[in-house]
Amino acid sequence: DLMMSLYNDNVPATWAKLAWPSMKSLSSWNKNLSDRFFQLEEWMNSPSDIPKVTWLSGLVNPTSFLTAICQVTAQKNQWELDKLVTFTRVTKLMSAEEIDSNSRDGAFIIGLNLQGASWDVVGSQIEKSKPKEIFCPMPVMNVKAVTKEKANNGGFYHCPVYMTEQR
Repeated sequence: DLMMSLYNDNVPATWAKLAWPSMKSLSSWNKNLSDRFFQLEEWMNSPSDIPKVTWLSGLVNPTSFLTAICQVTAQKNQWELDKLVTFTRVTKLMSAEEIDSNSRDGAFIIGLNLQGASWDVVGSQIEKSKPKEIFCPMPVMNVKAVTKEKANNGGFYHCPVYMTEQR
């Protein structure tokens, strides 16, 4: 099984059982593993420093990271946790290197993609996908916790987010 998986560039079942959900080929999966290790190593080397930008799709459980944003906001403002939701603002910056400092009220994230659509950085809106482009990388986003009442204002698109391409 292991030999055939390696030959076919598939993640061996014994590895996949212990890893994060992924549909990547073995070579892409291995690069992804290396990138995840690098992010965790940076955190480990300076655990008291909050990263300026977090690669959300590089976390094994990204939902817990988003919950932590709500928990920190609830503690800081003495709000009830169950009355908070995450709110995302898409920036015009395409790479983590363009971020100068930490978010004042949340966290900057990277690593999300649109499927079947594209993002107009100048107009800050969703547009039709470009020819032969299935996935479009999103710019850096600022995720923060807001009360449910603030999040229910009109004019916002509630976009579903999936952990793998398979949904």
